[in-house]
Amino acid sequence: MRLISVNLPESYLKVLEILVAEGKFPNRSEAIRVGIRDLIKTEYLIEESVKRNLNPSIIQTDIENQIQELI
Repeated sequence: MRLISVNLPESYLKVLEILVAEGKFPNRSEAIRVGIRDLIKTEYLIEESVKRNLNPSIIQTDIENQIQELI
């Protein structure tokens, strides 16, 4: 994994801290990783379903398989 720096509004950090405090994520980094993963998955799904004129659920299965290969 690579380390990157990101500037976030204070309000985002407060919400991240709440999510961690509630036990939904072990730490802020994991919450951010999950958010980015979901954003990439969603954006890719939309783009690919439009390009291929396919049902998004078919593409979602492909994406989930690709993500599992990366993990």
